[in-house]
Amino acid sequence: MTVRVDATVAAMSGAAAPPRRNGELVFDAPWQGRAFGMAVGVVEQLGLEWKAFQQRLIAAIAAHPEAPYYDCWVAALEQLLLDYGAVTAEEMAAARATVRADAP
Repeated sequence: MTVRVDATVAAMSGAAAPPRRNGELVFDAPWQGRAFGMAVGVVEQLGLEWKAFQQRLIAAIAAHPEAPYYDCWVAALEQLLLDYGAVTAEEMAAARATVRADAP
C-alpha cells in the first residue's frame, strides 16, 4: 500500500470507515480481506486518489444502508472498475456468474 492510500484509508471515518476492533481492521471472512486488498490495488494500479473509491463506497452504503459493509465495498469496487473502463459490463456480469457458480 502506498503511503498516500494507506494514510487515507486509515483516516476514513463515518459510515464509510472500515470496521475496526482495537484500532485494527476487522474481516469476518477471508473474502472481505481480499476485497479490501483488491480495492487498494485497483486504486494504486489506475493511479487514482483513494477518494475515487471512497465516493463510490459512500454512494453504495447510502443506496443500500441495510447491506453488510463489505457487500457495499464490493459494489463500490465494481462501480470503480466500470467507471474507469477497466472492465466492461459484460466482463463484470461474466465474473459475477463465475463467482456464483463456484460458491458452495
